[in-house]
Amino acid sequence: KRIEMEAGVWALLKHPRILQFLGIHKINDEVYLVSPFAENGSLPGFLRRQPNVDRGRIVIEIAEGLAYLHQCGLIHGDLKGNNILISGAEHVLLCDFGLAKHVTSRTSTSLRGVGSIPWQSPELLQDACRRTFQSDVYAFGITVYEVLSGREPYAHHTGIASIITSVIFNGERPPKDPLTAPGGTSYLQFWDESSKCWAEDSSLRPRIIDVLSRLDR
Repeated sequence: KRIEMEAGVWALLKHPRILQFLGIHKINDEVYLVSPFAENGSLPGFLRRQPNVDRGRIVIEIAEGLAYLHQCGLIHGDLKGNNILISGAEHVLLCDFGLAKHVTSRTSTSLRGVGSIPWQSPELLQDACRRTFQSDVYAFGITVYEVLSGREPYAHHTGIASIITSVIFNGERPPKDPLTAPGGTSYLQFWDESSKCWAEDSSLRPRIIDVLSRLDR
């Protein structure tokens, strides 16, 4: 049933920054969601192989995809590097809509696996409450760190409990490092926007469409 729900959401999405849904394929009792092959794989692996890629462009393209979802009234619910694919032409494709919900849905979305914890907002970590546009924006801010630094957030912590405690009680956020691209281009504007996105108070986080408008100038 979860796969069918994901397919129902995904099939409605048509945007250059969203991985295309081709259909459902069944083999015996197994159901598979079919999409085009993304030649460059997931975002973290791509960044390791292509360290000199324009990371600012990657951030902007992620914002474009998320802004489209929000304009459709959809919350992604699990935005992070491993849920972003890179096409053969080196463009961003958001994927994995298993936790995506329409904003009018009354269905609660529980916490997924521990692998997504570093991208989850303080309110989700504390209360396991429903995901919102604001929690998506927080996840985007953390993903900006992932893109610019090429590192997983909070990798220096020894476990999930340590991350949760530090984020909730100590207000820890990823460091704004590096400040420039390998070629010398400043990342300061991207860090400024990401720090707004990971605000403790969800009401203070900007709309992703506003973040995009400031970055895409």
